[in-house]
Amino acid sequence: MEFLESLASLTSGQTLLLLVALAIAFGFECINGFHDTANAVATVIYTKSLKPTPAVIWSGIWNFIGVHAGGIGVAFSIVHLLPVDLLVDIRTGRGLAMVFSLLGAAIIWNFATWYRGLPASSSHALIGSIMGVGMMNAWMEQGSAFKGINWHKATEVGLALLISPAIGFGLTALLLLLTVCAHHNHSCIP
Repeated sequence: MEFLESLASLTSGQTLLLLVALAIAFGFECINGFHDTANAVATVIYTKSLKPTPAVIWSGIWNFIGVHAGGIGVAFSIVHLLPVDLLVDIRTGRGLAMVFSLLGAAIIWNFATWYRGLPASSSHALIGSIMGVGMMNAWMEQGSAFKGINWHKATEVGLALLISPAIGFGLTALLLLLTVCAHHNHSCIP
């Protein structure tokens, strides 16, 4: 109920800024979709394992399943990169400026890497933007950029970003080995 009351108390200018913020967030999600889908399906299309339309549909299906099976733990981890007091106390225009800045930076990075054909993760761009906004806000408020990040959570997220590709590489190598062994009708495992 408090949320609805706070929405009702917004001025027309604040309502317009809120709608712009929502449009930018929606824009980031659209860019995230075509950016990450392109990275995900490039290999199967290039190797002609799948045609483009089924590859994109297959990617969309598995992304949908992944979001619903994985829950919202990743989203909460990303939100907790910033200190709780910063998230609670953004009543000023600085809060909207922070949202515009972090989404704008992530959008620019995604477009730049897409335009140059560089594989990059939208999640990494968003995490870097959130940390940059938190550090700049802390520097403006307290004169120290290092107080603007929950470093414990940032370390956890950073380790996950480093370890997950290694796990994916290892599992893929194992799957390839099993597939080759099955194809040659003999056991490759000693």
